Amino acid sequence: MRQSFGTTAAVAAVFFASGAWTPQQGWVAAGLSAAQLVPLLWARRAPELVLVVVTLATAGHLLLDQPRNTMYVPVLLALYSTPRRWLAAAAALVVGAAVLPAKGPLDGTVLAVTISAVAWLLGAERRRALAERAERAARRLHDTLAQTTAVMLVQAETLRAVGDLTDADRERLDTLLAAGRGALTLVRRTLDDLRDDADRAPDLAEVLARLRTAGLVLDRDPVLPALPRPVRELAERFVAETAVNALRHNGPGVRLRLDVDTGAQLTITARNPLKGSSHGGGGYGLAGLAEQAAADGGAVSFGPRDGEWVVSLALPGVRVPS
Repeated sequence: MRQSFGTTAAVAAVFFASGAWTPQQGWVAAGLSAAQLVPLLWARRAPELVLVVVTLATAGHLLLDQPRNTMYVPVLLALYSTPRRWLAAAAALVVGAAVLPAKGPLDGTVLAVTISAVAWLLGAERRRALAERAERAARRLHDTLAQTTAVMLVQAETLRAVGDLTDADRERLDTLLAAGRGALTLVRRTLDDLRDDADRAPDLAEVLARLRTAGLVLDRDPVLPALPRPVRELAERFVAETAVNALRHNGPGVRLRLDVDTGAQLTITARNPLKGSSHGGGGYGLAGLAEQAAADGGAVSFGPRDGEWVVSLALPGVRVPS
C-alpha cells in the first residue's frame, strides 16, 4: 500500500502541476479528478475495477473541459496494472473517443490510444518477467527438494528394512517417513500454484553422486554433447529428474541406463526395471519438463515398456557441434 500511495502521489503531483484541474473548473471537475486519482491506491488489488472507474472519470473530465494530455495520465497507470487485454483495449478506445472532439483524430485519438497501448504493453512485459522469475524459482526449488528428500526417504526406508530396531524405533521411522512424504507432497501442491521453470539446471555431477550414495546404480555416466545453454540445462534437468524418480520409486539398488543419441535430433532415454506396478504417470517434475520441452519444439514421453520404465526427451532441430 505504501508503494501505491507513493505512485499515486507522484501521478497527482504531475496531474495538478500541469493544470489538469484548477479551482476555476469547479466542483464537478474536482470530483472527476478525485475519481481519476484516488482509486489508483487499489490498482494492484482490484486492477479491473480501478481501470473501469478511472477510465469513466477520465472520459468525463476530458469531455467537461478543455482537455490536456496529462488528464489521462491516471488511466495510463491503471492500464499498466491491468492484465485483461480486452478491458485495456476498451479503456483506450473510450479515452480516445473522449478526446476526439477537442483535439481531433491525430493529436487526440491516435495519440491517446497509442500511449494507452504502450502503457498496457509495458505492464504486460513486467507481469511476464515476474511470472517467469517465479516459475524459475519454483522449478529450482522443486528440483532441490525432490532430490534431497528422495535420498532421505530412501535411506530411512532402507534402515527400517534391514536395521536392528526396536518397535519404538520403527514407529519413529514410520513417523519420519510419513512426514517426509507429506512434506514433499505439500511442496508439490504449493508449487502447482506458482508454476514452474528453473533459472539454472542442478549440478548434475553432484546430483548423481548424491543419488549413487543413496543406492542408485548407473550403467554409465551420461555424456552430454556441447549444447546451447538453455538446451543443456533442460537436458541436465531431465537426467536429474529421471534419476531421482528411479530411486524414489524403486529403492536402493535400482539400475538406471541413460542413452544419449545425437543423430537427426537430440534424444535422451532413461530406462530402469519396473518394480511392482508402474509409476502411474508423470509427476510435477516430468510435467514441467514436458512443458519446457514443448516450448522448444520437443517432447517428453514416459511409460512402461518391456518390463522397464522408459522416459525419453526428444529435441528436434538441435545442432550438436562436431
